[in-house]
Order: sequence, then C-alpha cells, then structure tokens
Amino acid sequence: MKYLLIIFIIFISCSNENHASKDLISKVNEIIPNGLSVISFSKSNIKNFYEVELSDGTYFFIDDLGEHIFLGDLFRIENSRLVNLSYFREKEKILNLFDEIDRNSFITFNPSDKKYEVFVFTDVDCGFCRRFHNNIQSYLDLGIEVNYLSFPREGLKSQTAKKLSTAWCSEDKKNTLKDLKLGKDLPFKNCDSNPIEDHYNLAREVGISGTPTFITENGFKIPGLVEADELIQYLK
Repeated sequence: MKYLLIIFIIFISCSNENHASKDLISKVNEIIPNGLSVISFSKSNIKNFYEVELSDGTYFFIDDLGEHIFLGDLFRIENSRLVNLSYFREKEKILNLFDEIDRNSFITFNPSDKKYEVFVFTDVDCGFCRRFHNNIQSYLDLGIEVNYLSFPREGLKSQTAKKLSTAWCSEDKKNTLKDLKLGKDLPFKNCDSNPIEDHYNLAREVGISGTPTFITENGFKIPGLVEADELIQYLK
C-alpha cells in the first residue's frame, strides 16, 4: 500500500507538471508573432524557469507562472568566473546542423598543408566578402581551408541569389565565384543541384544576417570580416 501511494504521488506530480507545461506553451503561442511556433520547451538551468526555442531560432526563458520572460545569454558563476551557457547551447546547435549538410555543396579553397577549416557564408556583392576573397591566399598560407556557403542577404529572389546560383551551377565554380566577386557580368545559370536555398535556410537557422560570417570547426560564430592573423587565434 505504501509503495502504491508513492507511485500515485509521483504520477500526480508528473501530471501536474505536464499540465503546467502545456498551459505555458499555450501562453507562449498567444504572444509570439504569427508564423512562428514553439519547437522546443524544456526545464532550464535556472530554478522555476523553462527554456523555449521558436521556429526562427529565437530562444528565451519563461517562469513557471508565465509572468516573466527574459532574453539574452545565460551565465553560470563557476570558480569565480563566468561561463556562458548560452554559447555552449548555440555551439551544439550549429555543430549538429553542419553535421547534416552535404559537404559537396561547398565551394572549397584548399591550402597546401591543411591545419584548420572554416565555413564562410558569403555573397558576391558584399564589399567585405570581396575584400576577404582578394586576400584568401593569406588564409590558405596559414593552413586554413575555406569552405564557402552562399547567403544572398537580400533574399532568394534577389539578383545576388541569381549570381550565387551561377557560381554554384558553373563547371568552374571557383573561378566563376572569383569573377562575380570582381564585378564581372556573367550569364545567369541554374541547376537541379543548386544549394542556395539550403544554405540560406541554414544561415537563418543559426542566426546569420550578414556576410561574411565565419563558422569555425568547433562551432564558434564570427560575424564580419576577420583578418587571417586574427582568425587563426580562434582556431588554435
């Protein structure tokens, strides 16, 4: 009888918690913008708070009463220093997403002696993207393999997207990409293997809004142009 009572209490507790979670999810769905949905809802590292992730990659924390929400990085004080728990969460998400993407969809520039690799979201009309590519040899000389992914900042229907399609559908992808970054006018091309939309969706999912954006092999995201000598410090 004693054990049955314990099982009953556990069952009631779990039922109450599940009911509370459903109520909170309903509350979140009422306040988020139309078109978004909750894709992850779980207990956080903060007592009495849940962590919520939306379909656009946004995440935030809500208290178990549904009265308070806060956005931003979560830090833990550990041995007199701050540990960014949000960074580890983002890093894990990025690495999981990159594990799923076809590496054959990259335009890759290989160093003679590969030591590191980076993934660079680029477009062909971005001034800093052009500057990066003009200096790409300095990165290769340090043993950094550059894997380009496309990200037309103005959207999939833009002229930039068409130019990126031309590069990725060309027989000579590297030189076509180079020519487009030099501002040359080339006939538009498209193909069944065009990965522009997949790359664009991946960029949006990991919170990228500008180019160039670097993703290191350990999942660290670096927005903006980073010179070779500085980038190497992130990779060591």
